[in-house]
Amino acid sequence: MEVVAGGQTASRTRNGVVAVLAGFAVIAILLALAFIFSAASNASRVAANATALHETNAAVGSTALSRAAIAQAVVFGIDYTIHETATRSARDEAVAAAEANLDESEVWAEVLAQDPETEELAAELSAYIAAGRSVVEAVARGQIREADIELQSVLEPQYVSVAGGLAARQDVMASRVNDTERVAGLVGLVTQLLTTLLIPAATILIYFFIVRRQYREEHVRMQTKLTAERELSVSKDDFIAGLSHELRTPLTSIYGFSEYLLETGLSDPVEALELIGLINKDSADLSRMVDDILTAARLESDVLAFEYQAVALYEEAAAAIAPIQRSGADIRLEGNALVWADPVRTRQIIRNLVSNAIQHGGPAVEVYLETNQRNAVVTVSDNGTGVDSSITDRLFERYVNDGQESLLNGSIGLGLSIARSLARTMDGDVSYVRAGGWTNFVLTLPLLDTTDLWDNRPDPADATVGIPLSERVAVTPAPVAELAVFEP
Repeated sequence: MEVVAGGQTASRTRNGVVAVLAGFAVIAILLALAFIFSAASNASRVAANATALHETNAAVGSTALSRAAIAQAVVFGIDYTIHETATRSARDEAVAAAEANLDESEVWAEVLAQDPETEELAAELSAYIAAGRSVVEAVARGQIREADIELQSVLEPQYVSVAGGLAARQDVMASRVNDTERVAGLVGLVTQLLTTLLIPAATILIYFFIVRRQYREEHVRMQTKLTAERELSVSKDDFIAGLSHELRTPLTSIYGFSEYLLETGLSDPVEALELIGLINKDSADLSRMVDDILTAARLESDVLAFEYQAVALYEEAAAAIAPIQRSGADIRLEGNALVWADPVRTRQIIRNLVSNAIQHGGPAVEVYLETNQRNAVVTVSDNGTGVDSSITDRLFERYVNDGQESLLNGSIGLGLSIARSLARTMDGDVSYVRAGGWTNFVLTLPLLDTTDLWDNRPDPADATVGIPLSERVAVTPAPVAELAVFEP
């Protein structure tokens, strides 16, 4: 009887131990599953918070762009209706751009309205959009003074309120993303420890690495996208804010000088001729800036047409330099070459490079037209101090200028970018080289690959070749050289 009783006791003990171990195993499995679920849930919350942050950032950028576009529409409306310095089509284009930006802001307002946390913010944004449409409609109807008053007294306070709310929302969502990331990291470590004890190591590692990789890729992708959107928003804001000032400067000069001539007449021919020269210079600057804006828009939309033909570089360079010379600039032009390109775009490239040298370079500007075995080489040189090394790598990006300011007088930050884009579209390129104390911007274009045309090309030394400039231009044959950079 004692043996039986002892055996039963041992059996009950073993069963109790097994039950306890089983219980611990079940608890451990449940904990492991709970941690796994929590990790997945945290990763999901991170993605959701990142998406919400992206939507808020997009709303911030869209609202800032719509505000700038509305202000631009009012400026063009004033210039068209009051100053009569802008065309109706320019005003209508500004109105259309403002309406398009408001449409985009309305999309993000609808997105924000779907989240209970941002319903009030979405309502404020919708009210701002309604006020913006009222201002734009007033501009379109020609009610400029009413539009300007509503812009200052209604739209601006609403924008400040909306921008403040969106900024606060950005801070909240960024904090949530950081907090969730920390919790997700801690849960991930515990999950790894538990699952390693209970599940085959290979399965755990595969699952863990897949989840972590997906999370990191999504996180990196979202961060990259948000950073790019922020930078683009800042660049466009700076560009739009400075554009009105840069366009108004030559317009004001042209209007003021012409008013003075109308009032005083031509009693003093010397003074009148000087004023006409200034009007001509400011008109050329304004025309160049408008051409650059239109070209940039068409390049971005991929709708810019090119008409290729045989082009004599001397003729196009001379035509590009002539208006700049009339303003008093001393420019030397030498050489010639025949290329296969669009003459209008070739002239625009040379004009932008020469204008850049005049505005930001030294007093001496020289243009050399040469050839190597495959390309024609146009070197625009000036004896200035060159480009600051901090922006050399970004020199051909849009909205980049010398110095800390985003815009300089007479420049909207598009000339060099457009020059390179046009050149590359025509199988050429534009590069920057500093050599021998000279700043060189080098344009290359493919030579005309037609033997008959090349054999019958005009002699660069012939004074009848090209469009005459002035007595300051010396025309001499360009040597054939492989070196694309002229070193005086």
